[in-house]
Amino acid sequence: MPQPGIKTPHDGLSTKSKTQLLDETLQRVNDVAQLVVGTFLDTHERPFDPTNAEQRDAWSWLSCDNKATTGQYNVNVRQLAEPPSEFDPDALSAKVRAYWEGLGHRVRQTGPAAQDTEGHRSIIVDLPHSASVSFSANTKILGISASGECIKWD
Repeated sequence: MPQPGIKTPHDGLSTKSKTQLLDETLQRVNDVAQLVVGTFLDTHERPFDPTNAEQRDAWSWLSCDNKATTGQYNVNVRQLAEPPSEFDPDALSAKVRAYWEGLGHRVRQTGPAAQDTEGHRSIIVDLPHSASVSFSANTKILGISASGECIKWD
């Protein structure tokens, strides 16, 4: 998910169908979820399953930042650490970063702040047509967010 104040560059609209865009957006999230391992939950606290028809119908379709007549899918999932265990945000962020860089993406990172005891950091990849994917981690929670490419809103 793009950070406040940081806009994904707009390079025109995609010509893909909404179904193609949803498939791609879900695949980006699923790729990271499979890499990190564990059970990620959707916004309704259900285990994330990109093939589940009910979940597919529930993902948000929102307007893009560039024009009110354009839209994109937004998918957000999270995983909570089971006490007393904690996540290692450095190792997990490094793993996701290496994966994305291996695909040829430029990765931006936010955090950790020096005073942040939970080690929060977020890494982001900007993709064509205002799409993006991000991974955030701290010792208590992991998050994966993806925004699909922008298309003309019907």
